[in-house]
Amino acid sequence: MTSSEKTGKTEELDLERDLPLSLEDIAQMRKPRVHTVDLGAYLDFLEEINAFETKGKKGKFYDAVFEL
Repeated sequence: MTSSEKTGKTEELDLERDLPLSLEDIAQMRKPRVHTVDLGAYLDFLEEINAFETKGKKGKFYDAVFEL
């Protein structure tokens, strides 16, 4: 049970009214975000730490049939 169920309140949080934000904060939140991701650098890092190499033994496959 959530606290809103206990108190009977179901009002949603209004970010512009209920949080102490300045006008600069609100303007910053409204700006579209540009995500630039360098996937090549990330893949190079994964190769550098040998993330693509398997460690340990390979699994064994058995010919036995499992029945209940």
